[in-house]
Amino acid sequence: MAQTYENAEAVETIATSLIGTHHPELAEARFRYIYKETASKRGGKPVLGSVKKMSARDVFLIGAEFLVEIPLDVWNTLDSSRRIALVDHLLERCTGEEDEQTSEMKWKTREPDVYEFSSILRRHGAWTDDLSNFASVAQTLDLSFMTAETDEENELEVAVNT
Repeated sequence: MAQTYENAEAVETIATSLIGTHHPELAEARFRYIYKETASKRGGKPVLGSVKKMSARDVFLIGAEFLVEIPLDVWNTLDSSRRIALVDHLLERCTGEEDEQTSEMKWKTREPDVYEFSSILRRHGAWTDDLSNFASVAQTLDLSFMTAETDEENELEVAVNT
């Protein structure tokens, strides 16, 4: 069955707020936000969303430099804080630089800071500069809410299994 698509107004609303607050360099960029019906899989895991830098032809056709695509089956399972985090993550992948000769913005996408396996981190620690910087930031965060959620899930499991 073919994938179906629709406009993602809720994603656009979140993105507009995030651009104003955390991504001011993207204020001039034009985005198109869409849902697709179901998530693709990569490595057996659902792809939560994607962002694509449009070619000059695509910019002409759809009037946007970036296409943000989120699978509706994933979106519908996320609470509001995770929806915001997903949209923020996708916007973080977008960047632009002003061309010094033409003064036009040159838009592009970038990869996340860290691409690593948890088993490698466990065995070798923060062995790259990117991983070390990421670990330093992680150490400053209050992640107690994650432990509380895990404890609640474990209590629920025990209650269900007894």
